[in-house]
Amino acid sequence: MSSFPKYRSWSMSNWGHRILTGGLRACLRPVYRFAVHGAEWLPPHGPAVIVHNAVAWPDVVVLPLSTPRPVRCLVPTTRRRGHWHRMLGRIFGVILIEQEQGPEALLRGVDEARRALERGELVAVPADAPYQVGPVRVTLAWWIRQLLGGDTVSAASQRPVCSVPIIPAALDRVWGNLFREHRGGFRWKRPLRMPLPLTVVFDSPLSADTPVSELEQRIQLLHCQAFEKRKAQEWSLPRHFVRQACRHPFRVCVIDGLQKGLRLTYAQTLAGAVALRDLLEPVFGADEHKVGLLLPTSVGAVLANLAITLSGRIAVNLNYTASQEALASAVRQCQIRHVLTTRRLMERIPQDWASSVSLLYLEELRGQISRWRKLVAWLQCVLLPAWILERRLGLQQQSGTDPLITVIFSSGTTGDPKGVMLSHFNVLANIQSICQAIEPLPQDRILGVLPLFHSFGYTVTFWLPLVIGASAVYYPDPRQAKEIGDLCREHRCTLFVTTPTFLRLVHRRCERNHFRSIRLLITGAEKLPRSLAEAFAEKFGIWPLEGYGCTELSPVVSTNLPDERLGVWERMRHKLGTIGRPIPAVAVQLVDLDTGQPVSVGQMGMLRVYGPNVMLGYLGREKQTQEAIQEGWYVTGDLAELDEEGFLTIRDRLARFSKIGGEMVPHQRVEDEIQRILGTTELVCAVVGVPDERKGEKLVVVHRPWADGLTSQEILSRLKAKGLPNLWLPDTFLEVPELPVLATGKLDLRRLKALALEQLSTQQASP
Repeated sequence: MSSFPKYRSWSMSNWGHRILTGGLRACLRPVYRFAVHGAEWLPPHGPAVIVHNAVAWPDVVVLPLSTPRPVRCLVPTTRRRGHWHRMLGRIFGVILIEQEQGPEALLRGVDEARRALERGELVAVPADAPYQVGPVRVTLAWWIRQLLGGDTVSAASQRPVCSVPIIPAALDRVWGNLFREHRGGFRWKRPLRMPLPLTVVFDSPLSADTPVSELEQRIQLLHCQAFEKRKAQEWSLPRHFVRQACRHPFRVCVIDGLQKGLRLTYAQTLAGAVALRDLLEPVFGADEHKVGLLLPTSVGAVLANLAITLSGRIAVNLNYTASQEALASAVRQCQIRHVLTTRRLMERIPQDWASSVSLLYLEELRGQISRWRKLVAWLQCVLLPAWILERRLGLQQQSGTDPLITVIFSSGTTGDPKGVMLSHFNVLANIQSICQAIEPLPQDRILGVLPLFHSFGYTVTFWLPLVIGASAVYYPDPRQAKEIGDLCREHRCTLFVTTPTFLRLVHRRCERNHFRSIRLLITGAEKLPRSLAEAFAEKFGIWPLEGYGCTELSPVVSTNLPDERLGVWERMRHKLGTIGRPIPAVAVQLVDLDTGQPVSVGQMGMLRVYGPNVMLGYLGREKQTQEAIQEGWYVTGDLAELDEEGFLTIRDRLARFSKIGGEMVPHQRVEDEIQRILGTTELVCAVVGVPDERKGEKLVVVHRPWADGLTSQEILSRLKAKGLPNLWLPDTFLEVPELPVLATGKLDLRRLKALALEQLSTQQASP
């Protein structure tokens, strides 16, 4: 039998509820600033089901505090959470479902919720990742079906349960600020700021036969609205960093993996950035808004970015692996006059592009900062209260609504690079969404190897640790897998973000003990092959989790996360082959390519994304901005599918299709089949489309030398044996020593196509 109380006759009058919640809101006022929107959509009487976006215990308190009527929340819980949550359950009429007991406790909770609906009460259920409870797969569709799909009729009201309206709701800033999950219980954590702005948004009722995918999307949109409604209250990113530096001045902040022994505390990092800012201010003109940075991933790059941002200017991290034409274009588009760099890096880069700018070398600037200036800056950071230091730095004039913090140029895999404009709020909102999804802690240490001109590197490995008070280890070359493994082992890194291309190098060159301390490994930028994920998990004992994002989306959209087990309940947050579920405050939609209408679950459509992370636009390209952002939705150009449990699967890019004989042929599918034939985790081939007079386009496979003595003709024969349509079979195979890869780890598709056209032209010209 359950040790939790039974609520067969629980009831509370509306006046009793208002008195109780009013008192609690007054007590919580020093901690939370409540803002409730859309409460008028809640019916004044009669039953309704509230579907909300969270399942944590604090929601049991927050949701009833936001409604004029009592709410019965269905909440999975464990005995480890102590007696206080049982007391809250008694007060608020929570329907507790004990996770140690399995399907029986689950069904008892559902029965109690159905009886509450029959009595005309409000019942709240979570729209969370699916749970596996014995043989039962608990999803949002399962909750709705169990509560509203039956024929139960109340003896008192004679109202069919299935006629009950569904109210979408979103709660923002509840979870992850004051508490976190820890071994089935709770741990308190110090919030980033006090009081916390807490927003609850309700939407218009939906009928019980509304598709679950539409209901989930409404909740996602509500969470996005909640983020937008507190936008004016947000601090700027450097202000968050200054608060962390004043709160933990002696905590390790950054470690340079290339310069052994170089590690800076938060006070030293802030002091270094302030000293560099003061040195550069006389150099920059008053009307100079954008400053270029051409720096490898290092502590120097962190200090330079902070110095530029603290001055209120816009840091533009330039791609040092790009061509001279691309660098010159970026400088011209941003009207950059000064570029911060190092002599060691400039020795390897031709400088024709730099004729219109002044180069400032960090080595020389470092020598111009006297010890006295460093000491004064450090003493200010250690001794001054945060609010005084913010005034001294002029940060009280900055806020999260400041329009622009950086311009990141797209890698140009399928077209010319474009300048993506990201605001303070774009980056900060994405960081807060990530924090709600993966719960990074100040005790975490992030292994940062992605360049800062990569949006993932800029947001996740640069700003995220500075905002939450964690530390980061930087290394400039993600291809040096052995050195990266040694750094991870030496500094006991816990979070690692990379790309499948670089992960292959790690799998090949590192040993199991190199990554023993890693608790979360996420890959992005390209598809994670199943064979690579399985091979990596077998060797290192940790599953790489595939995520998805775009530069234009600041960048994270969705990610897989480790499954969680509580009692006999298993929370399913990882599905191999997918890019996971959208992170909080990010809404996704799949639309038909021809009609633009939403597609059903399981059908492929164009992926569109909405949220506070959507970029401001492309620099100086209004027409392309309007094409990319339609009614607030960013059109990714990726074709995807959404399953019934909310997991997304990327099928291909629209740009990676060839129209042959009137049929759209996916390049990725052909590549996957070749990889299966070879049985390898290595990136050995890529498919490109080239013009063809007879069919419009034809497929060309650009590949490294085949292993095991295979020939291209044998590969083609095996593709035919797999039953691929004739139009999907490649016409030509071209061998190259190595496949061209960008510094971000993605395939360089433009270079691939140029190689294919060049070799085909050479073959046609030869006798």
